[in-house]
Amino acid sequence: MFYRIKHKCWEYFLNKVESSLANRKKKSIDFFKEQIFNQLQSVGFNCRLNGDNWVFKDPRKIILGNNVHIGNNFYCAGAGGVTIGDNAHISRNVTIYSVNHNYEGNLLPYDLSTKYKPVFIGKNVWIGMNVSIVPGVKIGDGAIIGMGTIVNRNVEANEIVGTPKINHLKYRNNDHYNILNQNKMFGSKSGVALNHEQILKFKKSYSDCRNKPVIFVLGTGRSGSKSIVNILNQNPACKAFHEDILQLTRISTKIAEHKDNHQFYLQELKSIFETKIWQASDDQILIHSDQRLWNLIPFLKEYFPNSKFIHLEREKYSCIKSMYTRRWYQDNEYPDYIQHDWAKYRLQADRIGEVNEKLWRDFSSLQRCTWYYTYINNTIKSELKKLNPERVYHLQLEKLNDELEHLSNFISNDNFSYQPLKSNSVRGIDKEIYRSVKIDDLKAEIDSTQEILKSVS
Repeated sequence: MFYRIKHKCWEYFLNKVESSLANRKKKSIDFFKEQIFNQLQSVGFNCRLNGDNWVFKDPRKIILGNNVHIGNNFYCAGAGGVTIGDNAHISRNVTIYSVNHNYEGNLLPYDLSTKYKPVFIGKNVWIGMNVSIVPGVKIGDGAIIGMGTIVNRNVEANEIVGTPKINHLKYRNNDHYNILNQNKMFGSKSGVALNHEQILKFKKSYSDCRNKPVIFVLGTGRSGSKSIVNILNQNPACKAFHEDILQLTRISTKIAEHKDNHQFYLQELKSIFETKIWQASDDQILIHSDQRLWNLIPFLKEYFPNSKFIHLEREKYSCIKSMYTRRWYQDNEYPDYIQHDWAKYRLQADRIGEVNEKLWRDFSSLQRCTWYYTYINNTIKSELKKLNPERVYHLQLEKLNDELEHLSNFISNDNFSYQPLKSNSVRGIDKEIYRSVKIDDLKAEIDSTQEILKSVS
């Protein structure tokens, strides 16, 4: 009798311990999931991570739409940009790469440089177990990827593919797919239909909200673009972001370098807008401040018909000094990370046909910063002249605090009283050089460079 009681007590104790450990593990996993979602660039409603093991590399370049379900042992290398559309269901052991080593570099089998190619997975896509997706692939809406498939080419909408070497099997019934999609007949991971209340909670994408008011802050960088975001976010009627779409670092430069094929990169941006969640409420104005918007004005003004533009310009010598002391156009701009996007995709005048290769090669980093400042500001001004003046506001950084009332009227016309804030701080590793460099020592080279640029334009 005593043995039975002792055994029962011990069994009860073990069950309690096991239950406690299970609860702790669940809480730990739930916390980990929340941390992952907080790191991603954009996450829609009802997204689920199943299991307990997922890896998201470069999460700030990964976008999840609504009702995305991802299985265990998921690995996503997002450096080149990964967008996963609404209702995409991804099974276990799936690997997605948007970046690859450069085997055409200076070392064998490859060198330190990398090649970025974005991956786009459309809406209502079903991806089976053990699928691998290579950089640069686009999977269309409604596609089905069979288990074990290596996706090494684009997959069309509603196409069903399978086997380790991707082969076309057949297409879904387009009429059947379109009826379900139009009626918002979306399922959970278990196949149970989402109810009407859940569908209503789907977060809207940029594409869904393209007719809403949105403001883009344009500039050269080092021009106060972060400061203006901090100021505008004082107003509850505004939701402002600074350089929130990380893929723009690459897209903007590629558009400048491939003028004859820029539609390819604009389509990439459209695909991002179709999934990226609109992060402002119905009574807020969304504001994007990003130096890489300078050559996207023609696209943005059409895609967002109710958009406005602020050209934020900083005094020439101060701005160029800030670029120069930040090590722009220098090999050690980011000492700890040679492949940092800002350095990798820094705009090069010879590659976009603005100066010849020899002149650009002979330019010092200060001269290159001078070219960049001049070229970007002139391009922005030229494009904004084509717009209705009511959509444009020119703002000098040095006068920002004095123009807050006028700026408020331009943005929301609610007479909100903004409080002045300090401009951008200098990066820690740059403080010493920033203090040691005097503007007067730079003026002569900056002015002479601008004269050279006038003579070759």
